[in-house]
Amino acid sequence: MLVSQFNSRSWHKDSRQAKPYCQCWNKKSPVSWTQLGACVCGEENDVSEWKWEQPTETGTSWVVLSEDKKQVTFHPFYSSGTAAAKGDTPLLLNQHYYWEIKILTDTYGTDIMVGVGTNKVNPTNVQFEFTSLLGQDSESYGLSYTGAIRHNAMISKDSVGFCKGSIVGVRVDMWRGTLEFYLNRKAQGISFYNLRRHQALYPIICSTAAQSSMRLIYAASWRASLLVDSAKILASSIKRETIPPGLRYMVGSQFWLTLPTGDGSDVSDDEEQSSSVEKGQVKWEPNVLDEILPSPYVNGFYVDNVERNYRVVVWE
Repeated sequence: MLVSQFNSRSWHKDSRQAKPYCQCWNKKSPVSWTQLGACVCGEENDVSEWKWEQPTETGTSWVVLSEDKKQVTFHPFYSSGTAAAKGDTPLLLNQHYYWEIKILTDTYGTDIMVGVGTNKVNPTNVQFEFTSLLGQDSESYGLSYTGAIRHNAMISKDSVGFCKGSIVGVRVDMWRGTLEFYLNRKAQGISFYNLRRHQALYPIICSTAAQSSMRLIYAASWRASLLVDSAKILASSIKRETIPPGLRYMVGSQFWLTLPTGDGSDVSDDEEQSSSVEKGQVKWEPNVLDEILPSPYVNGFYVDNVERNYRVVVWE
């Protein structure tokens, strides 16, 4: 289900435009391939529960993975179509997922996209076509660098998009069945519902641009529980300094659990600019959540197919 339909007025960016996460990308001079990983702003949390999978279909030379399988380079020589990379771990029901992609090169061409899709998404069908792969049918969902959000051949324009240096966050709630995108950790609002109809989804990125590169900088998950809901409510209603120590560690190490949800319209450009200067200095608390809560089930789990307001907890 697509939340908002395309509005022709939204195509006019006016004063809004895609921005990098930090000041490291404001230099206009060319950047060599060896310097793409020089900026580590926003990468304080070294968590990667999954990595990118090397495609086995025709045209594998169009997708080059780094040794740690976190960085993907599309069309390293020239581009003659669309290439994609998929995560090696499926997104399963009743889990919260959040991951971030840092855009390392200039965005241009037909499309560069970040999103999710099922196993039925087949890049070989468009390997010689310049197209927006994600969102062509009901099996995938994607955010374009232009800001367009695509699903089932429908397009909306709900964001400013992303550019070189941007951090694109993807939050998938497989308990509620929702998908939300973040730009530089600023919520763009829930874009899709009813994702629970898919038994499994996979993170997917794609590009038609030659020598385009992205890096997975964070990927974490947590099973749906009362802990997650409580953390969201507490983090949004009280100041971080007054949060109990045990929960404060969680808010720090699992920061994505308490990221705000909304359209972010209350944040001005001046506030964004001032905050971007300080982002590189942010350091999250060490992860001691496993010591406090040894089980991700928190001694219980939700019964599936129960109305959200009438959840039932079954204890282990």
